[in-house]
Amino acid sequence: MGRLRVGARTSRDGRSRTPGSGSGLLRERSESPSRCVQTTKAVLLRLRTYRFHIILALVAVLGVAWLFWPSHSASPRQQPVGVRGAGSTQWSAGARRGAEAAGMPVRRGGIGAAGAEASAAAGSAGAYAAKVTHDLRSLAEQGLQAIISSRAGPTRDQLVDIMAKVPPKHHTMRFQVCNGFANQRLSVVYGVLLAHRLGRSPVLPVLMRDGIQRDDKTVTAQGSNKVAFEEVYDLKYFLHEMAKAGIRVLEPHEAPLPSAYTEVLLGSLGANVSGALNTSYSHVQHLAVDCPLFKMSPPELDGRQDEPIIWSVLDAMRPADKPWEYVEEMQHAILQLGGLNGKPAAKYNFLHLRMENDWVEHCKRWTSIPDGVVRDNCYNGTEDIDVQLRLFAFSTDVPLYVATFWDDVDPERAKKVMGRLVEAGYRVVTSNDVFPPAMKTEGRELRALVEYNVGFGANRFIGNSVSTFAALALLERRHRGQWAAYYNGGNLPIAPYLPVHKMAWVFTYNSWSAKYDYMLKAAVRSAAHINTLKPYCIFDGNTSSPIGRWLVDNNVTMIRHVPTWRQELIKKAQARMKDNLQHSHLYKNPDMLVSTFQRVDLPVVPILDQYTYVLYTDADVYFRRPINLDDFGLPLPRSVSMSYEFYKMFPYNAGIIMANLPTMRRNYKAFLSMMLDNDDGLYYPNYGPADQGIINKFYEHDLRSQMLNQAFNTKPYNDFDGASFLIHYHGPKPHEYLSFLETGKCDFYSVCEQGFLRSLCQYAREWAVYIPEESVATRLADSCAWLTNPTIMAVFQKKTGLHLQPAKHHSSQ
Repeated sequence: MGRLRVGARTSRDGRSRTPGSGSGLLRERSESPSRCVQTTKAVLLRLRTYRFHIILALVAVLGVAWLFWPSHSASPRQQPVGVRGAGSTQWSAGARRGAEAAGMPVRRGGIGAAGAEASAAAGSAGAYAAKVTHDLRSLAEQGLQAIISSRAGPTRDQLVDIMAKVPPKHHTMRFQVCNGFANQRLSVVYGVLLAHRLGRSPVLPVLMRDGIQRDDKTVTAQGSNKVAFEEVYDLKYFLHEMAKAGIRVLEPHEAPLPSAYTEVLLGSLGANVSGALNTSYSHVQHLAVDCPLFKMSPPELDGRQDEPIIWSVLDAMRPADKPWEYVEEMQHAILQLGGLNGKPAAKYNFLHLRMENDWVEHCKRWTSIPDGVVRDNCYNGTEDIDVQLRLFAFSTDVPLYVATFWDDVDPERAKKVMGRLVEAGYRVVTSNDVFPPAMKTEGRELRALVEYNVGFGANRFIGNSVSTFAALALLERRHRGQWAAYYNGGNLPIAPYLPVHKMAWVFTYNSWSAKYDYMLKAAVRSAAHINTLKPYCIFDGNTSSPIGRWLVDNNVTMIRHVPTWRQELIKKAQARMKDNLQHSHLYKNPDMLVSTFQRVDLPVVPILDQYTYVLYTDADVYFRRPINLDDFGLPLPRSVSMSYEFYKMFPYNAGIIMANLPTMRRNYKAFLSMMLDNDDGLYYPNYGPADQGIINKFYEHDLRSQMLNQAFNTKPYNDFDGASFLIHYHGPKPHEYLSFLETGKCDFYSVCEQGFLRSLCQYAREWAVYIPEESVATRLADSCAWLTNPTIMAVFQKKTGLHLQPAKHHSSQ
């Protein structure tokens, strides 16, 4: 049988014949299938139809064997190959090398000893029965797993049908891929995205066996280094999923010949690649561009428009059958090698550790680029990776698969790093232990593809954020709802070029502050509008309350967290509660005090422990512009960063915090000790009340050395700032501003006056859009509109004695 040909074909003169022309939509070789092939297909279809009955039969056979065959308990217990037993410590090859490098005693024997035991035991009938029972059980488990987890793909008819609904464009675009596996994967994403923007049908590129870079030169597919797309990825699935997304991708044989294409170098087009191509080459029917990797600049990308296309392409690129078999084989081997007492492990963690020679050289070049950009996190955390794993709560009870390109790692560096991991107690498995023999002859990038997908099966994943492999895996895992982190600190350099990264936004709330619910709703809706944040709420109280249900319905991840220090904190606060009411209204209610103190537990909340940086805000905010990690400026904060409160002086306001969670986690015990070692009822003289006071006290040095930009904590009683990212209703809330208009009274003294004199009304109109059903929002917006009327303003000025400035209309981005 020939390979499935779907869609348009190309004539000898290079012109495309579209579906419906010639001999029809579905094209195959002229030979009809043999009787053997037809019979095989029928058998496979019948097996799939009766898979439930097959499962029952396997279970029945297993049950009979278990009940009536001789007991295997009397025979010597056979040690599974490569698995550590209770009495003898057996190490995987990678772990053994690390242990020896660390000077630790390692018992040798392993596979040879286990094989000898198995041979000795095979002579007895009991051992034979045990072996057959074990084999039947394995067969049943594997068969069940194969049926349950089979990678269902589209049938030929389904592919034909959906292709017919998405015919090829009249204009097409070829593109190259470049460099290593992850860069090639991203090249496909950018190529499809660019073609889609230009209204062209993208043509599948040829991939590479080996894309390793020894310098800054781009590596592309040449000669014997070429690999067909279908050898790496599931072609039929990719075409089908792309068509579902409305994008018809052409196979190379369906497109015009390469000689029919006009070649363009994207680097020559300036900052707006798609715009330049549309302007200068829209008349060209067939366009061929070089590798589009990172050629589209961040301002050119549109997260809201491009994100669905990006995820459609990434989700569609699943491994072809052969590499997928490697993936499953490796996952099984990792669990077997990582088990204890003869039992396989239930799960494994994945570490992608960049320490190859080419990576060391890359970091030297990358950090020395003379463009003024701070690049300080390329090699961080590599040689003390065991410390980083502890900061991200990687348990030594779970086997750790360590992935790197071992062929290019300096032996001394490998011994040092692996030795530290073994000495720290991690059960280490490497590719040297579990690569299938046939896979060892495969190209570098196919092996990378396999390890990439082995990473998707891990319980936890951690890598280097500067590495495209790890950064892309992190984004894809989080997209799937899986835990993913990076160990090297700093930023995620790929994020501006791939607008799918969501920064973690955390706030605390409870079920008894209903009068502030309207503000929280505006915060959540505005965050959804800017589309760059992932919202988390540390919630106290009844999650079935109206606001609890509303948060869940609006895609907020709810976190129930009870602090270990709750009772001790309340006891401390009650000692001086009456005295401290003058400092903050929070001292009125113990539950409210605990709720606001919840932010100090950001580093120990389990679901947040995958993040290096999170943005914490109070609930009384709304977002005006998309926020990305790099917007906070590089280098990012060492611990926490906050900005001014009412006046431009220290201590700072903790209503908005840019928090470095690994650093806070490292300092957590010392922080709690200082927090509770207080005889002033949780007021901290010279630093302020409650959690804000202790954060200012403990992190004073870091706060003073790197203050958060006011654009992330803009207050409506200050001058209007059209470039601000978020507005914080610090002090008076919207309903209190309304009360001031009606009564002339304000608990915050002149702050209400300053709000109306400065920027409150400009921001109020933007804010009200997010909660049109709330009377507070409409009344405040209407009041501000009335105040732009000169007659109304004159009456108001006479009544209040204020000299208002006319409000100017501004629009947020």
